[in-house]
Amino acid sequence: MEENTDARKQENKEHSSYWVINEEVYIVSISIMRAIIHVLDKESEEPLLNSHQLYLDEDLEQYLEKHITKSLSDEEARKGRFKEGMNIVRETSIRMIHEDDYFLEGSKEIARQLFKAMKTNSSISSTDLIVASYLNEDEPYIAILKMDYTTSYIHEIEMDGSDFKIYIKKQEISLPAPNQKIQKCAFIRECFSSDEHDLIILDNQINAKGDKEPIAQFFLHTFLGADLMMDSRAYTKLFKKETENWIREKAKEGEEHVEDIREMVINTIRQEDEIDLISFSQNAFGTNQYLHEDFQTAMKEKGLDVNKFEVDKDWVERKLSKVKLKIDNGIEIVVDYEVFCSKDRFEILRNPDSTRTIIIKNINNIFEK
Repeated sequence: MEENTDARKQENKEHSSYWVINEEVYIVSISIMRAIIHVLDKESEEPLLNSHQLYLDEDLEQYLEKHITKSLSDEEARKGRFKEGMNIVRETSIRMIHEDDYFLEGSKEIARQLFKAMKTNSSISSTDLIVASYLNEDEPYIAILKMDYTTSYIHEIEMDGSDFKIYIKKQEISLPAPNQKIQKCAFIRECFSSDEHDLIILDNQINAKGDKEPIAQFFLHTFLGADLMMDSRAYTKLFKKETENWIREKAKEGEEHVEDIREMVINTIRQEDEIDLISFSQNAFGTNQYLHEDFQTAMKEKGLDVNKFEVDKDWVERKLSKVKLKIDNGIEIVVDYEVFCSKDRFEILRNPDSTRTIIIKNINNIFEK
């Protein structure tokens, strides 16, 4: 195993890609050093722990590399820090980084910890766990990949006399293909500064449900014992998401003109380098103290616990170049931001009965897509 791993160290350095987290661009030259897979069957009392590392042939290296780079480049990947106090996952991972001979036993300990966390919630399904050590440039990392099962289909061939009988068989337990997303994974490094991140976390259930939901808590809090770090990207996305949710809620309650704030939100995010929440609220609501206070309270409850934050312009340019409008009569409109802001080309008017009229102006041609 050691001979195979060492022989490929230099070869693996040729596999390079780029991944972006927040405003930083990381050049990743991934070199997979070691890997192992364990089976965590919820129906069993104990996890099925592998006693042998995986043989890293070219196909398996590429499989692992693709999953790691795909997860790191996912827009929902977030920086995190381990909580204060004793943390088995952190201590085990750091020891694995420093002691090559500890990799096998360390991976088993991580598997035990994940299995224990999975047992806390009956809705969490069985899974395979891949633990890998790799180099990002010259910095060592431990990758923890929760490989939730997928369904696939294969053909099977039988002989019917002298004829072939070919049919399709369902495979209930398949690992995610290289082009599929891993739902939960973490990439741990040794951190020497309290201002920097200990790990990168990808957990799509947190993004869908929020990190307060039990199904989301088990991986981030119960297993990893970590918290997500708030940065410019996290604050920018949260501001955009929660202001939209607040606008919808107030519109349902019958608050007039509140939907007019939507355009102000988009313009502010695109045009300002920094957003002052109090100033934004005052500009948006003027003398309406109720809406001003309600908005401020709602933002704090949703995690916008700062007065000011820097806007992540990279995320804004990539995600807000178009404005998407979903209308209650079933029509959806996607329009370039520049067009949305041009009264000569696109306009939303308020009618006396509080309905809206959307006007698209100066059209030469209409094409069906």
